[in-house]
Formats: sequence, C-alpha cells, structure tokens
Amino acid sequence: MNPISLAVKEIRYRAKSSVCTVLIVALLISALVWLSVNNSGFQREVSRGARDIGSNVVILPGPTDQFEYFNNGGFTDETMPESTVEQLLEFRASLNHLIPMLERKAMVRSNGISQTARVVGISASIPVPGRPKAPMRKSVAKGCVQIGEQLAEKLKIERDQGGEITIEGSSYIVDRVNRSNGTWQDSAVFLDLEDAQSLFNLSNRISRIEAIECTSEQCAATGLSSDVVLINELARITAGAQLLRREKMADARSMIRSVAGNNQELLQSVFWVLLVLVVMLQAALNSYQRQSEIGVYQAMGVGGIRVISLIVMRSLFLTTIGAAIGMVIGAWVSLAQSSALFEVTGKKMVIDWAVAGVIVVVAILLSLIASAFPAILAAVRNPAELIGKEG
Repeated sequence: MNPISLAVKEIRYRAKSSVCTVLIVALLISALVWLSVNNSGFQREVSRGARDIGSNVVILPGPTDQFEYFNNGGFTDETMPESTVEQLLEFRASLNHLIPMLERKAMVRSNGISQTARVVGISASIPVPGRPKAPMRKSVAKGCVQIGEQLAEKLKIERDQGGEITIEGSSYIVDRVNRSNGTWQDSAVFLDLEDAQSLFNLSNRISRIEAIECTSEQCAATGLSSDVVLINELARITAGAQLLRREKMADARSMIRSVAGNNQELLQSVFWVLLVLVVMLQAALNSYQRQSEIGVYQAMGVGGIRVISLIVMRSLFLTTIGAAIGMVIGAWVSLAQSSALFEVTGKKMVIDWAVAGVIVVVAILLSLIASAFPAILAAVRNPAELIGKEG
C-alpha cells in the first residue's frame, strides 16, 4: 500500500486526534488570515481618519503678513497664481490632497436679509501623482453654493428646504447647509473655484492652498524635520509663496498612523509565532510519539523512505485541510465584519488572496519540516530500539 493510502487510513483510525489537529490549525490560520486581510482595511481606515483631521499645511501668497493673517482668523486679501498648484504637482512635492482656494468677504443676501460673510471658492482635492487618490474634499457644483450652519440661521435658510442666495449681485442655488464643525466654516459660503474667480474678477488667482504633508521618506533620508523639508522644497518650486505648517496637527496624524501600524504588526507577529510553534510542535510530537510504530514498520520490511513518507504525509494532509478551512473562515469573517469594523472604508474591502495563500503555504512547509526531521531520525535507528518505545 502506498504512503498516501496508509496516511488516509491512519487519519481515519486516529479520527479524534486528527480532528483536533485540524481544528487547532484552522483556528490559528483563520485568526492570522483575518488579521492579514483586515490589515489593509485597518490601515485605510486609520489613514482616512487621520486625513479627516484636516489639512496640516497651508501655502500662502509670498507677500502675506502672517500676523495679519492669523489676526483676521486665517484670512488674507493677497493672491498668487493658480499655476502654483501645477508647479507643486510637477515637482511632486512632499504633499497630497492639494485644495486651492480663493477667499473674499462679500455681502450675501437671502430672504430679504443681508449679511457680510466669508466667500470661499474651492476645488476638489487634487492628488499628487503616485499618491492616494481618494478625494479629501469633493467639488461644489457650478452655479451652486454650500453654506455654514450659522450663516444659514442668519439668512433664515432651512436645512432641508434649500433656497437661493445672492453674492455681489449674482444668484446661486443653495445646494447644502453644512453641519456645524465649530470653525469659521460655520459662517462661510463655499462655491466652485472658477465661479469665485469669475465673480471677483480674479481669473487664475488663488488665496491659498491647503494640503497634507507626506514627508516620512524624505525626513528619514535627510534627517531633517518636516517643516525644513517642505520649506526647502517650496523655495525650489517658487519664490512667490510661503508655507505654514500646523505642527500639532501634523504630529498628531503621524503619531496615530505610527501607533496603529505598530500595534497591528505586533498582533500579527504574535499570531505568526503561535502558528509556527503549534504547527511545528504538533508535527514533531506526532513523529516522536510514533517511534514504536516506525520500528514495527521497519521490522516488517517497510523501507525508511516509505515510513518517513507516511509520517510526513499525515501531517501534510491535516495541516492542509486545517489551513484551507482556516483561510476560508478567516476571509469570510473579515468580509462579514468589515462594514461594522470599518465604517468609512468597509464597503470597499476585498480579500487579498495572495497574503492568505502565503500564510497557508508557510503553515504547510512548517508541517513538512517539523514532521520530517523526527521521522528521519527514527527511521535510521535500529527497529529493536524503537519497538515498544512511546516517544
């Protein structure tokens, strides 16, 4: 009888221990696959949450007086060419999600009420080539505006009823009343950047660019801090702009991503160690406990290679079955829980079968190695020394 048939017969004969082995392997594999599959979703969720903290870099026109800028609540009348955005993209500056804006204070009218407000022309966020493209901010439809909750109350515009407002004699449809976020945006009007440029006769001009820094690689390579890297880059790109870095916000975002990533890696490492130990110990223990059987097989004239093949084949069968079951369960549970675990990105979860496959292959190789060595050591010994010996 060939080793495969013998291994199958033995698995059936030792059904309880075989089922136990399969269940243990399946449990560990499913946990590791679950962690690995969820890792990409977890990282996306953390990145999205950190991104939504807000822009931590502001690029202003060169002549801007920073004292007056802050004294006016982050507002300036200075402008710079809109082409600055293209220069940043072409240079591949250490930034992402560039949001060009044009801001002016103007009289806003609706329902017979007039109010001076901050009017902000804004475009959708623009990704730097080669960096994540998920929009940080979507564009405002042309001919429409979005207004802050406090301004809506002043102008007596109901959230669900919409309406129309007039800015500097031009009419716009109220597309949305934004919910309060506790900043100046609650009293502002947002419209399409090109609409704002046309409204204020400032074609191809912008007041500022908001962005998120991406300087980890550059800082690691040069040993410089983020603000130094960004300032040096901006100086090489243009002399007509200056940079403000919101340091605490930038550091908070970096810390969130770093801590989350390290914790996830630590958890995965723990399960990898458990997988290695359990698979190898079970396979090795099976070989050691069956030294008496190995001696009997040898005494019956069964060759050493066939004996080794029998031991190894059994471990491979059980590990493969357990790994396959664990991979399916881990992947299924990941998808089933994705919406609950990842509120923002859960619906976009996909299974990385390559990672799951690597885990299964590693488990099978570990089983092969761990069962082969003890079997080889027993097979080369005298059968008389092994018969009647239990591990």
